[in-house]
Amino acid sequence: MNKTYAGKHWSSRKRYTDKMRGVIKVLLLEQGGPPFCVKWYSVNLQSNARTDIDNRIMAIKYLNDVLEKDLGWVKNDGPKVFREMSVEQVDQMNKDEFKATITFYEDGGDR
Repeated sequence: MNKTYAGKHWSSRKRYTDKMRGVIKVLLLEQGGPPFCVKWYSVNLQSNARTDIDNRIMAIKYLNDVLEKDLGWVKNDGPKVFREMSVEQVDQMNKDEFKATITFYEDGGDR
């Protein structure tokens, strides 16, 4: 994130964002959408990257944008719909590998 946003022109960031969202969209479509109307969801991101763990939040941001804006699988990514996230460093994964686990819920829950 530091490299992407430090001193870069907005058009460069836009191209990178569009590229990442395109990749994520293809990967999600390969997995298939939820078979029900999503009330809320959570995301667990596991990765083994050279970046600081707090900068990996951009991967979740791109994922949320695709789920909402590109695919329409979720109503929005506000706190009533996107309720939980976690980011983990997993040294046993391949370098620069990212794995996101999205859990969709069809009930409102008691949160």
